[in-house]
Amino acid sequence: MFKFFQTAKRCSLIQVRSLSYLPLSSQPLRLFVLNLNRTRSLVVRSIFSIRQGSTYPLIFKMRDKVIVKHEEGADRFTFSFIYSFAQNSPGRQFNMSRELTEESSTFIQRIQANVGKVVNKKKKKGGEEVTVEVQFFKLDEDINLEMKKTAKDLIYEPNIKMKIDSKEFDVILNPPLVEDVRIAEPLMTHTYIYPFKLKTVFAEESRTKFKWFVSKDPSETSPGGSTTKKVRLDSLNSGEWKERGEHFFFIPNESDIGSRVRLDVTPVLGEVEGDTRSIISSGLVEAGPDTTPTLNRQAWTKQKTEHPVVRVVSYNLLADLYADSDFSRTTLFPQCPPFALEFRYRVKLILNELINFNPDIICLQENDSKVFRHDLVPVLGKLGFKGEFTKKGGQVEEGLALFYREGRFKLLESRRTVFAEELEAPRFAHIYEKIRKNDSLVQRLRERTTAVFVSVLQSLQDPRKLVIVGNTHLFFKPDADHIRLLQFEKCLTEIQILRAEMIEKNPFSEIGVILCGDFNSTPPFGVLQYCLEGRIGAEHNDWSSTPAEKVENLNLAHSLNLGSATGTPKYTNYTIEFKDCLDYIFYDKSRFEVEQVVPFPTDEELEMYIALPNISFPSDHISSVADLRWK
Repeated sequence: MFKFFQTAKRCSLIQVRSLSYLPLSSQPLRLFVLNLNRTRSLVVRSIFSIRQGSTYPLIFKMRDKVIVKHEEGADRFTFSFIYSFAQNSPGRQFNMSRELTEESSTFIQRIQANVGKVVNKKKKKGGEEVTVEVQFFKLDEDINLEMKKTAKDLIYEPNIKMKIDSKEFDVILNPPLVEDVRIAEPLMTHTYIYPFKLKTVFAEESRTKFKWFVSKDPSETSPGGSTTKKVRLDSLNSGEWKERGEHFFFIPNESDIGSRVRLDVTPVLGEVEGDTRSIISSGLVEAGPDTTPTLNRQAWTKQKTEHPVVRVVSYNLLADLYADSDFSRTTLFPQCPPFALEFRYRVKLILNELINFNPDIICLQENDSKVFRHDLVPVLGKLGFKGEFTKKGGQVEEGLALFYREGRFKLLESRRTVFAEELEAPRFAHIYEKIRKNDSLVQRLRERTTAVFVSVLQSLQDPRKLVIVGNTHLFFKPDADHIRLLQFEKCLTEIQILRAEMIEKNPFSEIGVILCGDFNSTPPFGVLQYCLEGRIGAEHNDWSSTPAEKVENLNLAHSLNLGSATGTPKYTNYTIEFKDCLDYIFYDKSRFEVEQVVPFPTDEELEMYIALPNISFPSDHISSVADLRWK
């Protein structure tokens, strides 16, 4: 026996004897496969989640079609159609999962039995038993079941049709389908609304069609609205839905406040359009927050740059896993309303910020993998960006991301180094030899998840020009200046090794370096000093920031000619407990010069809501933005 528990405020239990149940609700199902052992005690054998659309298509407008899904190499297929029992009835969707090798006659009998069972349930009490007839045929010929011995023979027959009594269906094998899609909420004016977790099958993703609508019809905007019931065709065809756009995203304005939003998604493969999936937002459009401080900054970046200028953005996003906790809400960021700490809210402001800076290169820290996959890649991808992501070490689900404008750069190579995993690597021997006998320090280094992500981009306007882009987020503890220095040295080592390899492979190229990140080091501590001066001695105070882990007899030097593009701004991190400069865009002064630095928010703007994050600033960090010109 199978038991389904539907996830909702009130859980309901549905017992079925097969897996053909498809609820109309969009709530996910949890399936428990239960057995009774010999002592009659309950044993949970396995558990997994089923979400609507993960197995069967949700038929909406293709009501005269049978939709057959068969994944290449699979032994089973699904067979779905809508059958109406009476005139003007919306009908019921039937779903079957069958073996390809099932005899065709048995397959047809199963269809007849499934439909007949429902039809006879709906007949009037005392009425005669109804016999349902199912046939497969082609316009010019009958189907000889002796020739079509299996279900596979039937579903793969070109131009085949199915008839249930007098109702005819075209049988369509693997049409383009939308398996899952949601609307990215909350809905706020002047922020991007887009398909969230869109999944299509048997379709060309780049050719998917979108249509956005809004409605202020009371039947749609009342509490709960259309989301409390299955979307009906007649409601979508009403004149209350006003079309507002045909792009991947939609930006509502003040006239849309109080409206519910609808999205129609149509998958496409070649010349074939699949069934349109319509979804309606659960919330209404609301007025967006006042983001004047960010808009003031973006007044400096209204135009995209052109070669030889490159605009770089570095931004610590404040990962959701660090913001979504009682400790964050009550202790770290008590000034921030809980709704404004929700990442679904914050990501809307982050996208507005990144997009309207018109950058060419974006380096992100504390980027949740789910946000990279479901929000940043889909939206920025539609605006001409390509993205690369790497998780930090350990089990954390956040990491480092690089986006670059495809019209400006081509990615040649990317490398990820988790320092704890490479502690004894030969290229870091000059460090390890000095610390290997310090057990407490070695252990602490092994526990760190810190990584560096280094990529090589080639200019499309001048292919001789290559830029090595490094991105990192160094350890944050106040007593860890010595660890940050060691980690920074490893960043520089990786960049210098890659630069040497690129020089050997491309002897006539001009190779620049950009290193972005949250370095968790304020001026004038060792990281900044070492970066700008090119050397740091064994006597530096940072080596003894934790006496028990003191680093001794280690002198460091690097050959990179680096400067800080944004200088040392007063604040790049602004919380209740800490306010200072932690984030930098380091650049190769031999290859670039600073064209422009986008001003940071004023003290008055930062003080407006006590600290960051807040309803106007989505992170506890401030983005750094600079324009660099190739020399």
